[in-house]
Amino acid sequence: MLRPDGRVFIEVYSLPVQGTWTLDGIPAVVPSIEDAEILGQAVLDGLERSSWRIIPAPDPRDNPMVQEVLDWAGARNWKAYTKGSRAVSVYSRYSVAPPTAVDISPYERENSGAYSPIDEEHQEGVVFEGAEELGRLVQEAMKVARA
Repeated sequence: MLRPDGRVFIEVYSLPVQGTWTLDGIPAVVPSIEDAEILGQAVLDGLERSSWRIIPAPDPRDNPMVQEVLDWAGARNWKAYTKGSRAVSVYSRYSVAPPTAVDISPYERENSGAYSPIDEEHQEGVVFEGAEELGRLVQEAMKVARA
């Protein structure tokens, strides 16, 4: 998520044994979207964390991890947390790390604070050769994401 102040929050989501994808921990913070190598490495680290953590399925109406992130960010709710930000989803399914292909989807922020994918901009199976190239792909996708 690209924040209005220029910082990038790398939010990790994991798939519980049962249930839907859920926020998995405090976001990693990258000071700026400008350095493709640092951005790409942070995304790779997030993909690795998501791939290997097994978590219980939380109650979607009362998720303690979401509350922990809101407290960490000083936001009263998800709408305030995402206000003015843009987001890109990066997903990869792989068995040997690091991944070499990802699905990238720029998102549009809704009035509720939730994000929805911009379908016509979704890219599937995008191959890359390292952190810097992945970072450049995320930078390009962020240009079409909408706050």
